[in-house]
Amino acid sequence: MRHFTRAVVAAFLLASLCTAQRVAEGGQCSQANNRLDGATGNFVTDCDHQTFCDDTGICRNKTCRQDEYPLGYNEVAYADLPPLCPQGQFCPDEGSGCMQQVGTGQGCQLDRDNQCSPPPAELRLAGELNTNGSICLNFVCYWSNVTLGQDCIFENKAYSAFDNDGGSFGYVFSRDNCANGLYCDGTTLKCNHDKKIGEACTGNKECQSYWCVDNKCHKAAGDPRRPGVWVYPVVAICIALLMVGIGVGLWLWHKKTREKNRIKLEQYESEQTAYRQALLSLSNARESIMALPKDTPEFVARQSLYSLDGYRDANRGGYASSIVTGESPPGSRRPSSFGYEDRGNEDDVLIIPSSKARG
Repeated sequence: MRHFTRAVVAAFLLASLCTAQRVAEGGQCSQANNRLDGATGNFVTDCDHQTFCDDTGICRNKTCRQDEYPLGYNEVAYADLPPLCPQGQFCPDEGSGCMQQVGTGQGCQLDRDNQCSPPPAELRLAGELNTNGSICLNFVCYWSNVTLGQDCIFENKAYSAFDNDGGSFGYVFSRDNCANGLYCDGTTLKCNHDKKIGEACTGNKECQSYWCVDNKCHKAAGDPRRPGVWVYPVVAICIALLMVGIGVGLWLWHKKTREKNRIKLEQYESEQTAYRQALLSLSNARESIMALPKDTPEFVARQSLYSLDGYRDANRGGYASSIVTGESPPGSRRPSSFGYEDRGNEDDVLIIPSSKARG
């Protein structure tokens, strides 16, 4: 929060200062005040961002622009912006109008490589530190075509940078007219080979990554990370194993689920069979009771639940029924049933109405 507040205050003060010093269209200005900002290298005039100071000392609207979206035109529609210059021309820092590119040895503005005409082999000489093989060093146009061991020219420009705590520090940006893959040694003024990552260095320009830290070349912060060749087959094997593992896991899960469902179905079928047998037993018991004579003794009625032959044997003076054998009617008990209660060796008793109630 402290850093954010500091940044807001600094931006407000900077905007107020710029607003107080800038003159709008039609105002008085002086070309003597045209200069480069010592900290940022930006072109500064008495006029605001949309105007330039002409030869008569009046701020006029700019007639060209360098960038696709120039600074200071936030409230202006894209169609109303000053035009970009065609190929072979450039827009100066003042924005006073398009001009023809100049050749080597002629003057140019700071870091404005596009003001210099490109060399014939521009595609081969073009690099990250130049524009189409041309470069502006010390306000003079050059081509970036100096080879290994040849004399070279370099330019060191110090800029002000800011850290996360709001503090400022100097940053030196060095460029030269050596060809791609080379740098201009500041002592010998000869082009040498760029240094690879891990090699000793004294400045950013000596490294291929343009990033020298603790006197050693490091990878630039923006460089993409490239894994080793062995990573690709390992990742492919891991993906294949993962797919196989998922398939096997789903198959085992479905198998376990099917087994549970099968057990449930078997239990359900067993319960239904037990219920059916119980209903048949109750139906047989009812038929037995209803078939007995009215004056049948109660203990004989109980025996009749198991066999009608017991009653007939009783009339003959002998009870050769299940009372002797102790057998139970089929289906009268239901193992694994909720309604079954194991009474040990006790006889099953069915409560039936008495002889008087049946009468």
